[in-house]
Amino acid sequence: MRYLILIVMTLLAACGGGGGGSDDRTDNSGGSPPPPDPRIARIDSYDALRLEILGDPDADIAGYPLTDLIVPETLGQMAFAGSVSIRAETSVRPSVLAGDLALEVDFEDNAITGQMTRFFGTGPDRVLRDFTGVVTIESGTVGGTVANSWDLNYSGVLTAPGQAVALDGTVNGTFLGNPLSAMAGSELEAQLVYNGNVVGGVVTLFSAADP
Repeated sequence: MRYLILIVMTLLAACGGGGGGSDDRTDNSGGSPPPPDPRIARIDSYDALRLEILGDPDADIAGYPLTDLIVPETLGQMAFAGSVSIRAETSVRPSVLAGDLALEVDFEDNAITGQMTRFFGTGPDRVLRDFTGVVTIESGTVGGTVANSWDLNYSGVLTAPGQAVALDGTVNGTFLGNPLSAMAGSELEAQLVYNGNVVGGVVTLFSAADP
């Protein structure tokens, strides 16, 4: 579940180490260097959230424990915000995207809804681009094989110049923290449609409860 690390490395390479990577390949030779790309700051915040939620045993950083028994009537509705990463196994190099995640969990109605938005990432050409489109989350449910689990269905199309990624799948995950503080999950064998071709991929979600 450490695909954000790959995203950071891929995007930094696309940006030449941290600044200016995008479709606009304006020649800045002889002038001032381009300002840092704000999308790299977003990646930093995504990775910080992942570290907070999952921890890092090698760095002796503890993550959140699994949430104890879910009691719907005491939780009501909760909002979560975080990040989503998408890796599509395209032919030459993987396409790696990152975006924002917003979830609404209704424990009483056993439902999860939300959106994935503001995507950006790189394709096989390693050029950093913004992607338009929204991935909708619906038909999510609380509980499954274990009491603190969840699953959600997602679908949508993301586009950038020369690229189109269609998504339609299901992410499974767990609630984390006592009290409940976060959600983390993934689909490790996702089937994506990249530029009309079905490819394998991975979709990973991290989110923390809104204050």
